[in-house]
Amino acid sequence: MKKLWIVTKNELLRYFISPLAYVYLVAFLLLNGSFAVYFGHFVDRGIAGLGSMFAFQPWLYLLFIPGISMRLWAEEFRSKTVVQLLTMPVSVSTLVWGKFLASWIFAAAALVLTFPFWLTVNYLGAPDNGVIAGSYLGSWVLAGCMLAISQTMSALTKNQVIALVLAVIVNFLFFLSGVEYVLGFFRMFAPAAVVDMVASFSFLVHFGTIAGGLLEMRDVVFFVSVILLFNVTTILVVSFRTSGTSRWLKSTQAAYYVLFFLLLLTAFTGLNLTANRFLRTEQYDFTQEKLHTLTPSSRRVLENLPEPVTAKLYYSPVLGQRNPELRLMYDRVRLLLEQFARLQPEKFSYKIYNPQPLDDLEDQAIAAGLQPLPLVDLNQNGFFGLVLTDSADRREIIPFFALERYGYLEQDLTEKVYQLYHEKKTLGLISSLPVFDTPFAGGYVSPRWNIMTEIEKFYEVKIINSAEDLAKIDLLMMIHPQKLPDDVVGAIKQYSELGGKTLLLLDTAAEAPRIFSPDNIEFYPSNLNGLDKFWGFRFYNELVVADLDNSITVDATKNYSTNPVFTQDVVQFVAPASSMNPDFPVTRNLQGILFASVSAVVPDGGRSAFLPLIKGGDQSGVLSSGVVYEGKNPADLLGMFKPDGKLKFLAALLIEKNKKNPFEVIVAADTDFIYDTFWSSGRTILENNYFIPLYDNANFILNSLDYLAGDETLIDLRGRTQKIRRFEGIENMRKENLRNFRIKENDIFRQIDKTKKALQEVFGKREFEERNNFTSDELAVIAGTRQRLDTLRSELAAIRMNMHRNIEQTGMMIKFVNIYLVPLLILLLLAAAGAKGFYRRGGLSGKVRISFNREFKTAAVVTVLLAAAGGVSFLLTMSDAGDGYENRPVFEGLTEKLNDVEKVVLTSAEGELSFFKEDGVWKLEGEPCAVVYQERIGRFLAVLADTVYYEKKSDKAEYLSRFGLAPSSAEGSESVEVRLEGAKNSVLADFSVGRYDIDIGRGARAAYIRFADKFQVWMIKADLIDLSTNVADWTYGSLWNLRFGRLSGFNRTSNLNRTAEMVKTLLNVGFVSAAEGKPEGEKVLSLELEVEGSRQIGIDFLQNKEHIYARYQFRPEDESGYLGFFARTAEKCHYEISKENFEKIDNVAATVR
Repeated sequence: MKKLWIVTKNELLRYFISPLAYVYLVAFLLLNGSFAVYFGHFVDRGIAGLGSMFAFQPWLYLLFIPGISMRLWAEEFRSKTVVQLLTMPVSVSTLVWGKFLASWIFAAAALVLTFPFWLTVNYLGAPDNGVIAGSYLGSWVLAGCMLAISQTMSALTKNQVIALVLAVIVNFLFFLSGVEYVLGFFRMFAPAAVVDMVASFSFLVHFGTIAGGLLEMRDVVFFVSVILLFNVTTILVVSFRTSGTSRWLKSTQAAYYVLFFLLLLTAFTGLNLTANRFLRTEQYDFTQEKLHTLTPSSRRVLENLPEPVTAKLYYSPVLGQRNPELRLMYDRVRLLLEQFARLQPEKFSYKIYNPQPLDDLEDQAIAAGLQPLPLVDLNQNGFFGLVLTDSADRREIIPFFALERYGYLEQDLTEKVYQLYHEKKTLGLISSLPVFDTPFAGGYVSPRWNIMTEIEKFYEVKIINSAEDLAKIDLLMMIHPQKLPDDVVGAIKQYSELGGKTLLLLDTAAEAPRIFSPDNIEFYPSNLNGLDKFWGFRFYNELVVADLDNSITVDATKNYSTNPVFTQDVVQFVAPASSMNPDFPVTRNLQGILFASVSAVVPDGGRSAFLPLIKGGDQSGVLSSGVVYEGKNPADLLGMFKPDGKLKFLAALLIEKNKKNPFEVIVAADTDFIYDTFWSSGRTILENNYFIPLYDNANFILNSLDYLAGDETLIDLRGRTQKIRRFEGIENMRKENLRNFRIKENDIFRQIDKTKKALQEVFGKREFEERNNFTSDELAVIAGTRQRLDTLRSELAAIRMNMHRNIEQTGMMIKFVNIYLVPLLILLLLAAAGAKGFYRRGGLSGKVRISFNREFKTAAVVTVLLAAAGGVSFLLTMSDAGDGYENRPVFEGLTEKLNDVEKVVLTSAEGELSFFKEDGVWKLEGEPCAVVYQERIGRFLAVLADTVYYEKKSDKAEYLSRFGLAPSSAEGSESVEVRLEGAKNSVLADFSVGRYDIDIGRGARAAYIRFADKFQVWMIKADLIDLSTNVADWTYGSLWNLRFGRLSGFNRTSNLNRTAEMVKTLLNVGFVSAAEGKPEGEKVLSLELEVEGSRQIGIDFLQNKEHIYARYQFRPEDESGYLGFFARTAEKCHYEISKENFEKIDNVAATVR
C-alpha cells in the first residue's frame, strides 16, 4: 500500500508540473461552465439544481479524460522510461493502479473546481443537495471508468495521438448503447428486455440514474466492474509488452492474452446482466422527496389487494419513435409496474402488449376502452394506455397516458388499483352552483364540472334536497350555499353535533358560472345562515386576497393594434407548496392550487380549534370584493395592489373542542378553484374529451374528503412529485420588477389617455365651431400632443427595456463567476509562479539581444498590410450596411444653427411664402399687416432639427410623383419646396417635401423628402403637420383668436348662448385682405367685446360700396401677451372681410340690440 501511494504521489506531481495538464484543466472548466450556462440555460431556467451542468459532463469527458490519460503509458514506451520503471522494486499492478489513481485524483480536482455552481444554487435557491452530491459522486465514478479505458488504450501504443483517438472511440462505444438512435434500432425487432439489456451497458444510462437521485446496486456493480476489467487488462498489456509474459498467465503468445481478455469481457457481460436482473430493486433514493421510492400509500393499496390484479399495458413503439418523451414515460410506467409486481408478486402481475395496425391486440385495446391515438400521416392508430382487471372481473382503465402527468404516474396507477376494490361512502351535496349538467333559460345546458367526476370515482354523491336526506350520508359537502331553509340549517347543526364531517367551499363572488353562461350572472357572496358562528369561524365576504408573488400572467389587452398588455392578475394566483401546511396530511404533498378571487377565514369564538391549511403569500394584500363585482381590468388591479405583510388563511380545519366525537369542518374561501379551467386542461381526441389535471385543486378536495371520511389510504400519494426549486431571489426580483413596471406602465397609459382626450377636445372644438380646417393654434396643439405621445411611448419602451436590468446584471455576474472566475485564478497563479521563477533566475539583469532577419521583417510588413486591409474592409462593411443611415439626423448641425436662420421660404403650386426675421420677430414678406405665428415657425424649425432618416426610397425621377415630390411647378404637384437661409443669403437647407402625414405606427408620423437637384427620395421621421402656403394658416387670419382670451360677453350682454354663438362666428371669419392705415367708409356696426380679466376690445365695421372693413380699437392695458403682440401690428391696419361673413356677425349682434 505504501508503494502504491508513492507511485500515485509521483504521478500526481507529474500532472501539476506539466503545462498540458493546466491547459486541459482550464479548457474543461471553461467548456463545462459555457455548456451549462449557454446550452443548459443554467441562468435562464432559474432552477436551483445542477442538472444543466451534469447533462453535458459525460460528453466533455470524451475529450478531457483521454487527453489527461494519453501520456500515462504511451510516453513511457516512446521515451523507453518504462524499462527504468520496471527495474524499480514495484510491481506492474502497483504502477498501473498508481497511475490510475493519480489521474483519477486529477479528475476529481477538476470536478471540485466547479464548486461555484454548487455555491450559486445554494445562494439563489434551496436545491436538493443530496441529489447534487450524488451527481458529483456519479460524475467522478464515471470519470474513473473512462480513465481506466483510456489507460488501457495508452498502454497499447507509444503514440499519444493514437492513444487519444483509441480512448475516445472505445469510450464512445460505451456511450452508444444508451443513445436513442441505437436503442431505436433494437426496438424495431427486439423485445423490451433485450433493449433494456443493451441500455444497461451504457455510461449514459447509469450516470443518468445517479444524476436523477437514485443509486441502484446494478450501477455500483457496473462501474466497479468496468474499472477492474480495464485496469486488469492494462496490467496484462504492460506486462506482455515489457516482459513478453505476465505473472498470472505465464504465456508468451499474444493470442493467449487476446483470448483471456475476451473471457474477461464475457464474465463482465454476464455479471452485469445478472446485476441488471436481480439487483435493480436494491437501491438508495437520495432525493429529498424520495421520488424513486414507492409511497406508503402505494404499499398499503398493494398489500390490501383482496383479489389478484393483472395490469395490461398497451404501447405502440411508433409513438416513442416520434416522441422520445413518450418513450421515457413508457419506461417509467414499465418500471412502476415492475416495482408493484415485486412488492406483491402473488397479487399483482403485468403484461406488455405492442399492438400493430389491424391485428388482434389493436382490437383488444379498443374493446377494453383505450383511446386510439390517430397517426394521420401513417393512416394508423397508436396506443399507450393501461387496463387493470382482477379475478372478480372488476375493471379500471387509463385510456391514455398524458405527458403532463409524467410526475404523477404513481398516483394515477395506484388510484386505479385502489378503485378496483374500494367501497364507496355516501357524500351529501348542497350546491347553489351548477356542478352537474344543468339546464338554463333559453335551452342552454351548462356542462358537468369535472371535479364531480373525480369525486364520484371514490364516493356515491347524493343531492341534499331536504333535511331528512342528511340522515343518510357519511359526510357532507357544501358549495357556495345560498338561502338555506331553516329546517336544513337545523339538520346540519344536528348532524354536526353528532360528530358529522363537512367540507365547506365559500366564495365572495363565484365567477365560474359566468365562464359558460350566455347571461351576465349576478355575483353574490355565500350565505351560511348562521352556520359560520355555529362552527366557530368568520368568512370575509367583503374582501378578496391579492398575491403578487404567486400571481399568474394574463392577457389584459384592450386593443391589440395599439398596445398588447400581458399583466399579472393579483387575484388569480397559485398558492405554492410553501403556502401549504406541511404538518397536515391533506396539504403535505400539494405543490400548487390555483385560486381566483379567494377570500379569507379566521377563527370566531372559542368553540372550535382552528388549524390553518393554506395561507396567502408573504407579500399578499387584500382588495375590496367590489373589484370583482365591477370587473376591474387586471392591469388596474396591479396598480391598486399593496402588500400588507399580514397572514391570510385561505383554508382551514375546524375541530370542535372538548368532545369525544367532535364535528370537523374543512372550509376553503373559494369555489372557482374547483371549476375545470382553473385546475385542468381539456383535450379532445377523436370524439372523446379528456381533462388532464395541471394543479392540485382536485387533490385538495379529494384529500379533504378522504380525511373527513377517515380513509387516509391515498392522501400521502396525491400531489407527490418532484418539487420545482427555483432561484427564489431572482424570481422575486422578477415579480417585483414586473409589478413596478406595471405600475409605471399604467401611469404612462393614463397620461397617454389624458393626452388623447386633449386631442379629442381639439377635434370636438373644430366640429362645434363648424370649421373644416384646424387653426394654427390647434395644429400646434396636435403637434404637441403627438410629440407628447411619442415621448411617453419612448419612456415606456425605455422602462420596458430596463425592467429586468438588475436580473440581467445578476445573470452576468453568475456567468462570470461560474465560467471564468476559477480559470482566471488558475492562470493568475501560474503567471505569479512563472514571474517568481523568472526573477529567481536573474530577471531582466542579463542582456537580451533580438535580431530581426529579412524574412521576419517581410512577414511583419505583410501582417501589418493584411491587418490594415481587414480594418478598412470592416469599416466599409459598416458604412455599406443597410441600416447605416437609420436614425441619423437629416440636417446635421441644424440644432446649433437654429438661431442663425434668417429666412424661411415655402414654395408650392399654390404660391410662395417668404418669412424673414426682423429684430427677433418673424414677419411675412409683402404682408406688413399679417401677424405671423412665432411659435409655429419656431416649432417648424425645431422639428427639422430633430428629423432623422427612417427609410431609403427610390432614386428614379419617374417615381417622384408616387411620393408627392413632383416639381412644384408641375400641374397637381403636392410638393412643397423648403429653403432655409442664414446671414447674407447663405443657404442652410434646401429640400422638397412630398406627402408628409404618413402613419408609421402608434401615432408617429413620417414624410417623404428629396434634396435640391437630387432624385434620391428619403422617408424621414418627422411630424410636419401642415405645410400649406396659405397665408391664413401661418398668421392670425381671423377676427378673433382664442389666444387673446375667452369672451365673457359682447355689447353689454353676458348671455352664454349668444356669446358662444358670437365666438363661433368671429373665429370663423377670415381676412380677405389687409392694408395699413384707416379705411374710408361708413360705420355700420360696432362690437364691444368683454374679455376675461375685465378687458374690453372694440371692433368697428365700415362699409365702402361692396367692401366691408374691420378696424380694432385697443386699450393700453391690452399691450401684453398674445393680444398685445397682435395689437402692435393690428392697430395700424384695417382688415377686409366678406360681406357674407359680416351679415352673420350682424345677425348675431342683432339678437342683443
